[in-house]
Amino acid sequence: MNSIIFRALGNETRLKIIKTLMIKEHNVSDLTKTSDKDQTTISRHLVHLKQAKLITQKKIGRNVIYSIANSKIYDWLISVIKPNLKKAETPSLRIKIKDYLDRQIR
Repeated sequence: MNSIIFRALGNETRLKIIKTLMIKEHNVSDLTKTSDKDQTTISRHLVHLKQAKLITQKKIGRNVIYSIANSKIYDWLISVIKPNLKKAETPSLRIKIKDYLDRQIR
């Protein structure tokens, strides 16, 4: 893994986006609703995550849907994020991520 990936994950907003996308793919509007950031800010953070090749996008109609890039990245993110769930931004997000990751590991 290179420094671009670690820089991308070193930002609290981008980390929250990653955690949210690990649960389910979303468009920018959905991601804006789950944070206290505006759409422009979320879009800028998504660019950083795409440059780090952590996420991909697909266009469905007028919507651009973002998701974790692939299963290899997803598995790596599980190993990095799961031990640090105590630092999650909100208890409900932490619980959702923990439950989802527990189901994936079984």
